[in-house]
Amino acid sequence: MNKLDGSARIGFIGAGKVGGSLGVAMAQAGYSVVAVASRTAASAAAFAARIDGCQAYGGYQDALDACDMVFVTTSDDAIADVVASVRWRAGQGVAHCSGAASLDVLQAAARQGAVAGAFHPLQAFSSVENGIKSIPGITFGIEGGIEGGGEMREYLAKLARDIGGNAVFLKAEDKALYHLSGVMMGNLLTCLVGISAEIWEHIGYTRDDGVRALVPMMRAVAQNIETSGIPAAVAGPYPRGDLGTVRKHIDNLQARHPALLPLYRELALAGLHLAVEQGLTDEGAGEFRDILTKADTEADDMDRQDEEGTIV
Repeated sequence: MNKLDGSARIGFIGAGKVGGSLGVAMAQAGYSVVAVASRTAASAAAFAARIDGCQAYGGYQDALDACDMVFVTTSDDAIADVVASVRWRAGQGVAHCSGAASLDVLQAAARQGAVAGAFHPLQAFSSVENGIKSIPGITFGIEGGIEGGGEMREYLAKLARDIGGNAVFLKAEDKALYHLSGVMMGNLLTCLVGISAEIWEHIGYTRDDGVRALVPMMRAVAQNIETSGIPAAVAGPYPRGDLGTVRKHIDNLQARHPALLPLYRELALAGLHLAVEQGLTDEGAGEFRDILTKADTEADDMDRQDEEGTIV
């Protein structure tokens, strides 16, 4: 492997939010980010403009030839095709930044003697500007190939630390579950915020009003989790054993927002063990389970009545 250390010339194939955020963070940490290529000249030019000494290339091969280490930050589905479309040098480093894919998508480069790795930032990137700010403290999921894998893992782990992150080493068979945890926290949590905010449309306000009301709570929840951990940060009617409050939730959902009831029920049931860890008695958990399961049965009965009415 050639020059896989702090002096390695780094390039990016893909100039989106993830690539742009990582490229700037690496450059700010003293790494030599010298090349970028993307599907569009405009996105490559915007990437290069953020980093002194970085050149935007019109083709993937030209960018690759200028580098010792290449990060592929395209969409997951495009990685294998992009890697197979160019020529790699023996000893050259290549790492993709997918959370779910393993090193098999880099086989075309490995067959030519390149050393493969994976470097996934466990973070939600909404823009390059926000992405740069969000990198300190995040976790990077790292893999390294068999040939030169130890050196690749060490290089990527040091890189993660140098840009303010932490490194965890992953096995290929664990990548999907690792990524699933991130999707549930990032994408699905954002969806949950949107769905929760839409409840405000049923009480005379807008979804934006709901977002403004809920974001401070999100910040406090994150702070509580960081400082107190799980299950201590778990709050609300379930660890308190407030059966009456949960009955009100279910009654109002059935009457005013029945489409949301299955999601509420499944989330409550899935997290009930955390309330038990927080102090809810087994008897209380059983009562909550009965209430939530009954809500499931009643919802099914209502659906069947609707279907029967439609048929008639």
